[in-house]
Amino acid sequence: MLHIANWYPGPWDNVEGNFVRDQIALFREELPGDVVVVQVRPARGQWPRFERPVLDGGARGYILHAPVRPGSKPLEWLSTLLLVLVLLRERAWRFRALHFHIAYPLLIHSRFWRKLFRRPLVISEHWSAYHYKFHLPRGSRALKHMQRPFQQGDPVLAVSNALLQDIREFSERDDFSGFVLPNVVPLHGAAQSTREVPTLFAVNRWVAVKNPMPMLEGMHRAAESGIAFNLVVGGYGELIEDMKAFVAESALRDRTCFTGKMTKPEIATQLAASDGYLYSSDYETFSIACAEALGAGVPLIGPHIPAIAEYAGPQDRVEVAARTPEAWAKAIEEFIAMWIDGNWDRRVIAHRAQARFSPSGLRDSYRTTMEEIGVIGSHTLINDRPE
Repeated sequence: MLHIANWYPGPWDNVEGNFVRDQIALFREELPGDVVVVQVRPARGQWPRFERPVLDGGARGYILHAPVRPGSKPLEWLSTLLLVLVLLRERAWRFRALHFHIAYPLLIHSRFWRKLFRRPLVISEHWSAYHYKFHLPRGSRALKHMQRPFQQGDPVLAVSNALLQDIREFSERDDFSGFVLPNVVPLHGAAQSTREVPTLFAVNRWVAVKNPMPMLEGMHRAAESGIAFNLVVGGYGELIEDMKAFVAESALRDRTCFTGKMTKPEIATQLAASDGYLYSSDYETFSIACAEALGAGVPLIGPHIPAIAEYAGPQDRVEVAARTPEAWAKAIEEFIAMWIDGNWDRRVIAHRAQARFSPSGLRDSYRTTMEEIGVIGSHTLINDRPE
């Protein structure tokens, strides 16, 4: 297999696309494969510059820094040209299949080159943008342009049923094979809580779709009513200063800690020291953060999101009935009452997550999917697996 990514961690950002890197790494544990990262990075006001770094997992980077705008036609055509040159250099015909991780922009013009290499294409998807149809008018030329990667009948691997349905509705096609393979989830196991006051935790890139203000306002109301809890907010983003300003003038002031951008080990450590995990998004295609919290035995508090409900049942979470401060305050009160009564069994929650997201189960699902697609046979060599 040749895994081809456009979004991947690198010297420019060690967090960008880390879930793509992790999924590719797990797939390669099951089936042999190489990895290339093909990317045109907007660099306004600079001369074009090309580099070939070696990235995480031995991925071969082909990175062009160019003065183009994100989402522009020049970026799409440069990406296509760079991709074709990379596929020629890598002798792509040597591989069983070309597995693209996120279709845009690399597959936007695939009809011009796919017959050159005569190899099956497989698409893995993670993006929530399909749910919103990229905010493009229905029937518009711009929308039809963005639908192109899914017009060729290539099989699609989505991280949730919700995302797979989004892609079918976005593309206005249902003639491609669809499969669900969840993201790779860190499974830390449960730590026993000995705290007298529960700690609630949320970490995110705080942008508009994460919708944190009703959550904070609801927690402010819960704190004003005398409910005891501490709050840890991790992450960064365009809304973080607004969040800090609100907390500074609220009943959350003396019980809230903002950590800033967090590393994976820091998140794992904080989950072990937390009693509930908060999510406030308007929409998610999976939410590794929520799944990771369950893997640490930490129950969830948040609104109904179909992709999260696929793996988190009522025994794993308290549902916020509406995205309003009143509903959030009520959910916090309900959660804390259950915590006081000892109704959250962290070990049982972590065990359920382990069963859902075990690496061996994900590897087996990947192999079964590749067999069903016809990329490999049932007796294809399996890599040596780590203990």
